[in-house]
Amino acid sequence: MEKKFKINDFLLPVGLLIICLLSYGLIAGKLGFFLDDWYIIWTYRTFGVAKFVEFFENDRPLFSMVYRIFIPLIKDNPLAWQYFAIFTKWLSAIALWKLLSLMMPEKKWFTYSVAALFAVYPGFKFHYFSVMYGQNYAILTIYFLSYIFMILGMRKSKYRLLFIGLGMVCQFIGIAPMELYYGLELVRPVLIFLMLPDEVAITKSKLWKTFITWLPYLLVFLGFTLFRVLFSHLYSYQVSFFDQLLQDPGIFILDLINRASLGLYDSCVKVWLEFSSLFTGTPSFDQIALLFSLILGSFLVALFFIRKSSHSKINASNRKHALLIIGIGVFSVLAGMIPVIIGGFDVSIEFHTNRFLLPLSIGASLATIAIVEFVFQNNKIKTVIVALLIALSIGANYKNGLVFKKAWDDQKEFFAQLTWRAPQIEPGTTLISTILPFDLYFSGPSLTAPLNMIYAPDLRENPIPYQMVLAGTPQMNTMPDLLPNQNINRSERVFTFIGNTSDTILIYAPQVGCVKLLSPETDPRSFQADRYSDLWTAMIPLSDLNRIDTTASTAELPARYFGEISTDNWCYYYQQAANAEQRQAWTEIISSYKEAETKGYRPEDNSEWLPLIKALIYTGDIGAALKISEEIEIQNDYTLRGLCSVWQNHGQPTSEEEAERQNMLLLRWECD
Repeated sequence: MEKKFKINDFLLPVGLLIICLLSYGLIAGKLGFFLDDWYIIWTYRTFGVAKFVEFFENDRPLFSMVYRIFIPLIKDNPLAWQYFAIFTKWLSAIALWKLLSLMMPEKKWFTYSVAALFAVYPGFKFHYFSVMYGQNYAILTIYFLSYIFMILGMRKSKYRLLFIGLGMVCQFIGIAPMELYYGLELVRPVLIFLMLPDEVAITKSKLWKTFITWLPYLLVFLGFTLFRVLFSHLYSYQVSFFDQLLQDPGIFILDLINRASLGLYDSCVKVWLEFSSLFTGTPSFDQIALLFSLILGSFLVALFFIRKSSHSKINASNRKHALLIIGIGVFSVLAGMIPVIIGGFDVSIEFHTNRFLLPLSIGASLATIAIVEFVFQNNKIKTVIVALLIALSIGANYKNGLVFKKAWDDQKEFFAQLTWRAPQIEPGTTLISTILPFDLYFSGPSLTAPLNMIYAPDLRENPIPYQMVLAGTPQMNTMPDLLPNQNINRSERVFTFIGNTSDTILIYAPQVGCVKLLSPETDPRSFQADRYSDLWTAMIPLSDLNRIDTTASTAELPARYFGEISTDNWCYYYQQAANAEQRQAWTEIISSYKEAETKGYRPEDNSEWLPLIKALIYTGDIGAALKISEEIEIQNDYTLRGLCSVWQNHGQPTSEEEAERQNMLLLRWECD
């Protein structure tokens, strides 16, 4: 029996690693950087690791120490960061498992099940932001160690002071660099109370003993709280809790209860109800088959390893214990919400707020496994249910990974098309759009990073030569009015851009079709049905395509980040044609379309016929230009206004028949 447990001591941690790899590893090699990850890597690449002190000085001033440890180790390798995130997630799951095992040594099945479910908790969907959350998991692992050292200090009197000291250090590392786990400190005295030996029976004495044991950790907690309040000007997230409370206590308390209730529901209930949509929205049978196979394989793996953890016999005391753990789990969820709610944020399963579910995932996993143990009496049924929960969570995380992969592929395609269309861009240029199809996972500031890495690969100082602005986002709050000749002087973290609104290139990236760089002659009515129509109207006159060097050698996407870029697609030929259109190289345009046709490529968006129509007009083949125009199905205002503009401004009929056909088209399209 002893030998068996020694084997399990090795096998069970390996099981947690396999579960993490199944959950996140299948997508890891196909992703790059997202959101903050981009300009974190850009900061390191441009200025070196020392710059992170300035990077975080107005945000989370203590967080820079974490980055100064890990960034030099992993540098700017996307694959290494993805697997680092898996590795640290695994370490945090092991740390939680060991913590729970210290608290409940006889409940091996329960503690392992909680750790396994925590490792793949599907409510937290920010895992693939690997630079940010790989380090975040490392902090969480150290925070769990603070509890482990605390318990060891309670049990091993000979080394008590050493363990208390280690626990306090790990506690500070866990809550000070970022406040995400700050609220969980309220769970500490509850655990101390429950962990005190049975001989401390009198409630008053037990409460006093709890306080004395908690006191060193309370001092760290209060000390950091005092620092956070006194030096709140160093933080971008201000504590507005008390101001709102004093303004209207009744409404504020009701709102607080509502937000906490929704957070509790989303983290403990809704997260599991989402499994019902696991197979919906999957694009193909192959995807469904792969997802089903992954879930089935993960179920068998989870079943194997959970069965390797031993059961305790079901009895009344176990059900009573399960009720207690449910209560601790719910309390942990509520406590974990404290820094989020105090900061004025909501907790939900929606994209931008599900990042706050990471600290809540601990209590949610505890409560979920405790409910399974309370409701079901049969050990085999319990194991099957938990294995199924883990397998479905792995499937949900994989499906979430596919969404990240599509966003990454779309962003990669966007920059590839940009370099094909604009081989080089004059420094001091702002590239602006309203929003982009993939900008849920990217922002204007974050896309400024790869933009400069591509067009200014040797940049090592400020000001930066290029910036990306998404005018449909809060980024515009730091931009001047969209009027000609307005100076731009804006900073983002450690980067400064100096430019002018007249030095702008306007980008249109439709949901379907290729990226377009718009000229100032573009008809604003092309976007009259767009919710950002006013922004388009203001931005179009600012666009200056002369800032593009159309004949330069094409800027290269760094293969280190983007991998190999294929030119075997329609948009490559379209961008070549659009580049030639700017140079008025009409025969080149026709050649590009012919070459694309021989390879079986044609436009998905009918506005992409416009360069060819214009080229045919200028090369004298009016009949062919009319034929294409007559056959085009009008899909949107951009196509319609583009056709009107081409024929009104460039039409050159050479016969009465051609003139009549042109007029018929202008009437059909209701051109002015």
